[in-house]
Amino acid sequence: MESVYIGGKTPLYGEVTIQGSKNAALPIMAAALLIPGISVLKNCPRIADVEYMCRILTHIGCRVCWRGNNLEIDASCLNTGHLPEEYVTRMRSSVMLMGPLLGRLGEVELSHPGGCVIGDRPIDIHLKALRCLGACCEDDGIVLRARALGMCAATIALDFPSVGATENVIMAAVAAEGTTCLKNAAAEPEIKWLCAFLRSAGAGIRKEGDEALLIEGGRPLHSCCFEIPADRIVTGTYLCACLAAGGKVFLAGQPKGENDALQEIALRMGARLRETDKGLIVERTGKLLSPGLVETGSYPGFPTDLQSPLLAALSVARGESVLRETIFNGRFRVVEELNRMGAEIRVRGNAAYVPGGRSLKGTGVSAQELRGGAALVAAGLCAEGETLVANRHYIDRGYEDICRDMRSLGAECW
Repeated sequence: MESVYIGGKTPLYGEVTIQGSKNAALPIMAAALLIPGISVLKNCPRIADVEYMCRILTHIGCRVCWRGNNLEIDASCLNTGHLPEEYVTRMRSSVMLMGPLLGRLGEVELSHPGGCVIGDRPIDIHLKALRCLGACCEDDGIVLRARALGMCAATIALDFPSVGATENVIMAAVAAEGTTCLKNAAAEPEIKWLCAFLRSAGAGIRKEGDEALLIEGGRPLHSCCFEIPADRIVTGTYLCACLAAGGKVFLAGQPKGENDALQEIALRMGARLRETDKGLIVERTGKLLSPGLVETGSYPGFPTDLQSPLLAALSVARGESVLRETIFNGRFRVVEELNRMGAEIRVRGNAAYVPGGRSLKGTGVSAQELRGGAALVAAGLCAEGETLVANRHYIDRGYEDICRDMRSLGAECW
């Protein structure tokens, strides 16, 4: 079904198990290319972006198969670094294949990656870092090409702590001769999980102080089994949905300590939170309050991936809120659709001004990117009447089955 139907004014009650992390799974799938053997990824999310990545890996010679929610990748027969345009242009994450393919085969060629249109996401920072390791990179605006007869370790300081560039450097440096020092690396949890996966396969990666990563290149890598952690962005989306709709939910398996910035905002908004060994209890039964100013930032700041779901909750909170976006310059595309539901949000520059206290009305709206689509589902839960969210394929890129999960919490969602 290409649309999501939501019956409005439905508080959420019950329990939902959080799926495996999209943002951890994709770079780990890419890193599996460095291993001339089998990688078993347990609890891998069955989402569209993972499926696209599976097809890319199959195209370049890997054997990929599912066994329940476990994904097996056999990269022993990897035979080409030329990536299929059909899937590369559908997902931004395909750019992270550059590092491991350079490391394993010494060459890679791909079309400019696609994905959600949420603002400028230049890849110059990736190419600059890979050049430091000895790669020759070309970008004609249509195709990216990189070659390396042999990569050597280097000291690299990223211009910005880009998550994708950090991942690419780590994977390329694992195959380079010598020890690479990566400074100003991203600190998002997904970086930690990628390093943990590579260490489980035999790589030497460690932190030096609070700022640098040391990657010992040239170690032989072996087959391994690794469990993908729960998705912190899905957790945050469902927390925001509970803020917007009200109720009491248990988010089973939520990744502890990875959503502290959002949880602090939720407490300011009047929610009650309680962490247990098995998950997070979120309760909002009274009035929802404005948290004032919220600003996105690199981890451990408030994640840009959650600003759209939070906007849905801010629309019905009492009092004006300001949400300032500092990562992507096109991330307020959801505002027009929320305003169709009565949110009356004003965007000026990189800030959204949310008057709050609005009674949203169900109507037909369209998802234009992944997180904005999920935000419209959250808005539909607290709106009067029925909401129909078109372009469900965007949502399916990061959520296994958002309708199933909302129904498990008592919502009318199909």
